[in-house]
This record gives sequence, structure tokens and C-alpha cells, in this order.
Amino acid sequence: MLDSFRGQMRGVSIFIVIVIAVIFTLTGIGSISLSGANSGEVATVNGEAITEQKFLLELQRLKNRIRSENESITSDELDDDILRPIVLEQLIGSVVASQAALNQGMAVSANMLNKVLMSVEAFQTDGKFDEDRYRYFIRNRGQTHSGFKQQLTNEMVSGQLFDGYRFSSFVTNQMLSSIAELVFQTRSYYYLTVPRQPVFEGIKIPETDAKDFYSQNGSLFQAEEQVLVDFIEISAQSLARDIVVEKSELATRFEDEAADFIPSISRRAAHILLADLDSDLISDIMQSISIGVPFAELVGKYSTDVGSSSTGGDLGFSEGSTFPNSFEQALKGLSVGDVSEPVITESGVHIIKLLEMQQSRFIESEELPRIEREIVKERVDSLLSKKLSDLRELSFNAESMSELADKVDAVVSVSPLITRVSGDGIGSFKSVREAAFSKEVLFDGYVSEVLEIEPDRFVVVKLNRHIEARQKEYSEVSMEIKRSLASDRADVKLESLGEALMSRLESGETVEQLAKSNGYQWQVVIDADRTTASLNSEVNMLAFSVIFGDSMAHASFQLRSKDLVLISVNDRKAGNFAAMNTDEQISFKNSIISSLTNRELESYHSELVLAAKVLQ
Repeated sequence: MLDSFRGQMRGVSIFIVIVIAVIFTLTGIGSISLSGANSGEVATVNGEAITEQKFLLELQRLKNRIRSENESITSDELDDDILRPIVLEQLIGSVVASQAALNQGMAVSANMLNKVLMSVEAFQTDGKFDEDRYRYFIRNRGQTHSGFKQQLTNEMVSGQLFDGYRFSSFVTNQMLSSIAELVFQTRSYYYLTVPRQPVFEGIKIPETDAKDFYSQNGSLFQAEEQVLVDFIEISAQSLARDIVVEKSELATRFEDEAADFIPSISRRAAHILLADLDSDLISDIMQSISIGVPFAELVGKYSTDVGSSSTGGDLGFSEGSTFPNSFEQALKGLSVGDVSEPVITESGVHIIKLLEMQQSRFIESEELPRIEREIVKERVDSLLSKKLSDLRELSFNAESMSELADKVDAVVSVSPLITRVSGDGIGSFKSVREAAFSKEVLFDGYVSEVLEIEPDRFVVVKLNRHIEARQKEYSEVSMEIKRSLASDRADVKLESLGEALMSRLESGETVEQLAKSNGYQWQVVIDADRTTASLNSEVNMLAFSVIFGDSMAHASFQLRSKDLVLISVNDRKAGNFAAMNTDEQISFKNSIISSLTNRELESYHSELVLAAKVLQ
């Protein structure tokens, strides 16, 4: 039963938030008073700078996240004017939160920070911390190790502040009972559906009505200004398709690289991490090792490194730069199976064991695909650079796109129709649209400058045809007008029909009687809750919106499909918190507290932002 209850709880979470919002009036984030900030700073918050570098980094992160969630969005479509205020608000909110936490004496120890870093899944390979993945991550973010650690510290400190709110929130049993009465209420109702489509199809619009509408509203029907452009495209991808690397060249390159290959040794380490240099504890651990107690057992008993404790302290392989220098030096001095003396680093005290050693190899089957890719890229880069140089030089004075294409060994293509704000193909790129409608291309007839529309993908464009904006002829829009008029009249007719049916319901006829007399579908629903999966969710939601007193209540609605629905509610039963078992009550209470806390946090954070002195 509890699983079913939890499923229902997930379904009513939004409703809970709404209920709590009615009970508690919350303050939203207001406007920020802004003035000038120093050069190199986007803003200052209570004297703390938000640097331009940090701002641009967060702006790029937001763009990357948007593109990852919708691959059809191009870089050109991500308007900085829209995104910049969003990023600034996020950064200001982050700063005021960390400031509030620090002012309340909250802090994060180096040991705690390292534990978090070591346990982040994104930094792990096969469940172990991977230094290369970590470095790649922060490098791609444009951050340094120290900068990332500072950011993580600020986030953890802010988290402590907000956790204080979470753990201090509570609700009374009376409140729980009141909310449960609403959340778990059940209703019984009848409903019938009046389909809109037959009404719409039955309406015929006279030609005179459509023409009258056009004569009065012709300015509404505008054909946008459009262009067709000729374009030449050069891309690394297309150039790469024509490049063939001979086997003899691969073999020669492999032999050259093999001759220069210097093998490297990788060492796989495990450790026991201690927070302090406790000589007695260290002595006990070393004694246990000497008498044969398994190292993994001692890791589980003593190590403070949460990230590696479940894997026997295994930290993975290092080629000599993964760990702090003192750690690496101690590791190099060990033979496989040996354990080091205690080693002190910024993270704490380490007792290190060398688990395994591996020597890198230069194997033909593994290296040839990489070598081939490198050769292809080298040739593509060289060829692309030459073609782009020629294209930039020749396009400046080019009169004929076909002549230009011959000189750079390319082809001329024709775009689909492009407007100033949209287009298909190359017209989907903002830079292409701007070039196509520029004075130089549209009016002077020149070839555009070379445009990089995607990484290593370049085009030039030249006007092929220009179509001026105009009012569409009646013949082009007559069907559109008739459909629109018919739709409006169908809505009016459906509304009138609904009013007539409601009058009959209120005069005593039942939904069943109305449905049978008019050929409509009707349904009966008994003791439905807000999340009953087997029901029409939209109709069910509307049924719970009907104001129900002590007797039957009726209401009509237009559905998202534009069909009309008449609902007659004949019974309701309040939810009963006291009737729940203990587990259900706890689950419900936690859900309410979570919703309440989120609202309180939102309000508190808003107050921090409003009180902050922000200069921009």
C-alpha cells in the first residue's frame, strides 16, 4: 500500500505547493538598484566583485546547457541580450547566499572539500577518482584548480545555510490534517463531452463574408520580405571525405613515432587517509600491517576518505603527476605490495600501498587509427587554410559566383527562401541572414565576407533574388480567412450549446439523459482522487475545480482539444490524515515540510538579494 501511496504523493506534489502558497504569503525577488562597477567587473555585491571572466564563464555554461537539452538550437539563436540578465541574477544570488553563510560562521574544512571532490561521479573512472577527468572538466570550464575549489567551497557553505532551514522546518498535526483533507479528497461525478469538430465542419462561410473580412483587415496578411542567395560552402568535414592516406605513409609515420616513443610507468596506489598526525593511531595501523591484516580491512576501519574507502582505498593509476608531490615521491620508492611510512599532504596523513605497476606500450593496432586521423586532420587544416585564404581574397572583387567557385574548387548552391528572422538550411544561421540582408549584399550586389557558421564550416553568399514585403492577395489567404471565421463561429455556437445544456442540467435533467437525447458520450466516475491514472486527467482536474456545496454542482469547460465538457459533481469525501498508517503519515509530513521549506528558502533568498548593495 505504501508504494501506491508514494506514487500518489508524487502526483499531488504540485497541488501541495499550491495549497501552501495559499496559506503562506511569500515575497518575490524585486528589482536591483544598479550603478557603475570597476573595469573588469560585471558587478559588485556588498563589495565582493563578480568578475567579467566569471560572468562570461557562467554565460557560456548556460549556453552549453541549453544546447545540450535542445540540439536543434544554434549558437546564433542564443541571444546574449536575453541570457546575460539571467546569468547575472544567478551569480548575484549565489554571492549573497555564500556571504550570508559566512557571516553566520559557517565553513568548509579542506578535508571535507577533498572528500567531496574525490566522491564526485563525474571525476571518477570505474568508481575511482580520475585526475585526468578532473583536470579535463575544470579546463573545459575555463577554470583553475584553485578557482574551482573556491567555487565548490562557496556552494557547500551556502548549502549549510539552506540545510539549516530544511532541518528546522516543522508543521503541526492540525495543518497536516487540513491539507490532507484537500489533497486526498475524492469526488464522484458524471460528465459528457460535446465534440467541437462536427460543429466546426457544419459551418460554411459565404464568400462575401470572407471578402468583407479581407477588405477590412487586409493589412493583417503580410508576406515577409524574402531573399534567395547563392552560396559557396567550404568545410573541414567535406574536405576530409576526399582525403585518402596510403598504407605506406601510415607505416612510415608509425615507425618514426615508435622510434621516439619513451615508455612511461604508471603506478596504482591505495591509501589510508587520516585527518591528523596521530602517532599512536599510526603505530597501531603499521603494526596491524606488519602482522598481515589486509590493507583493505584497515582502510574500512580507519580511512577518512569516503570516496575510496569502499574500494579498499584504491586511487587508480598515476604517471607521476596525479597526486601531490610528496605522495608521488613516496609511491615511486615502493615495490608492488609495499606500504609507505606516513606521508603528509594538504589533504591529511596518507599511508600508501603500491598495488600495481604498468609500463606503457606502443602497439600498431592501437596507434594506426590515431595516426591516420592526425594525418587527415593535418591535410584538412592545410587545405582548409589555403581555400579560405583564396576565398577571402577572391570574393572581395568577385562578380560571378560560378567563377569564384571554379577558382576555389567548390560548387555554387542556392538557399531556400530566407526572411530576416528565419530560414531553413544555411538560412537557419543568424549570421547568414544578417549578411543576406546587409546593404553590401542586398543592394550593392557584392559577395559577403567569409562567414564561419559552425566550427570549421564557412560560407560566402551573394544575392540571387529579392522579394519585397507585400500584402497577400485575397486568393492566397481566402481559405485561411474562412477557417478562422468558421473557428470563431464554432466557438460561439459551442458556447451557446453549452449554456443550453447547463440550463437543462440545472432544471433537473441528468447528464445521462442529456447525453442520450443528443447522441453525446457520457461517463460516470466514482470516488476519484486527484491522481487516478485510469481517468481523463484534464477532465478529472476540472472536476476538482468545481465549487461543491452540500448538493450537486454543475459546470462547463472547454478542453485543450476545444471540445466542450459538462461536469456534474454529486459527492465528495474529505481525506483523512488520521486514517493513514504511520509510514504514510511520515511520508506525507516530509512532503509537506519539503514544499514548505522550499517556499521559505525562496523567500529568504529573495530578502537577501533585496537587501544586498549591488553595483553594476
